[in-house]
Amino acid sequence: MSTLKQFRLLISPLFIARYYLIEDLRAILKKYRLKGNLIDIGCGSKPYKNYFSYIGNYRGIDFKTFSRNKDFPEDKPDYYFNHSYVKSLVLPFRDNQFGNAVSFQVLEHHADANRMISEMIRVTKSGGYLLISAPFIASLHESPHDYCRFTEYYFQKILKKYHCHILEIRKQGSLFSTIATLLCDYLNAFAAKNRVFYFFALMIFPPFLLFQYSSLLLDRLFPSDEIFFNYVILARKK
Repeated sequence: MSTLKQFRLLISPLFIARYYLIEDLRAILKKYRLKGNLIDIGCGSKPYKNYFSYIGNYRGIDFKTFSRNKDFPEDKPDYYFNHSYVKSLVLPFRDNQFGNAVSFQVLEHHADANRMISEMIRVTKSGGYLLISAPFIASLHESPHDYCRFTEYYFQKILKKYHCHILEIRKQGSLFSTIATLLCDYLNAFAAKNRVFYFFALMIFPPFLLFQYSSLLLDRLFPSDEIFFNYVILARKK
C-alpha cells in the first residue's frame, strides 16, 4: 500500500471499521492457511486482496458499476455479473470451481442473503473455506440496496443447513467503537449534502477521528458481547 493510501486510511471516517476488519483478517489468515484458488464475491476494487498474497489465483466478481475504495490499492473485477444474475441470483461458475470463497461487507446488499451464501458454498470445493464479513449494527448505506443486518444465530443456522462447519465467529468492536462508527457515518452523510456542509464537516472532523482512536482503548476496558458493529465468519465446507 502506498504511503498516501496508508495516510488516507489512518484519517478516514471509516478507520475504526477497517482497522478491526484488517486485524481480524490477519489473525484468521495466520491461523488458517487457505489453499487453492479463491473467488471474491462483490469484490469491488479488491481492497483486501493484498492480505491473500500467498494465493496466486485471486479472482473477483462484481457489477460493472462496482464501488471503488479510495483508501486501498485499486484493482478491478475479473468477472462481471450479467443482466440475468439480478433475476436468477446464480453465480456464473461451475460447482466446486474454487478452493475458497470470500465476501466482505456485501451480504447486506444482496436481495437474498440465503441464496448468496448457498451459491458461495456451491462453487467452493469440499474442504474449502468461506470467509464472510457483514454488519450487525450499521447505518443505512448504499440505498436503496441495503436489505439486512445479521446475528451469529443466523450464520449458525444457514451454514449448518448447507453443511458447513463454523470455525470462527468474530464480533468486531464494542460499545464505544460502535458509537464512533455511527457518528462518523452521520458525519459522512452530512458532508455529502453540499459543499458548504462538506467544508463544515471537515472543520469538525478531528474530534470524531480522535474518538475513533480512543474507542480502541475503551473497547478493551469495556468489552461487550451484545453491542458491536460487525461480524467476521470463517467456515469450512464439509
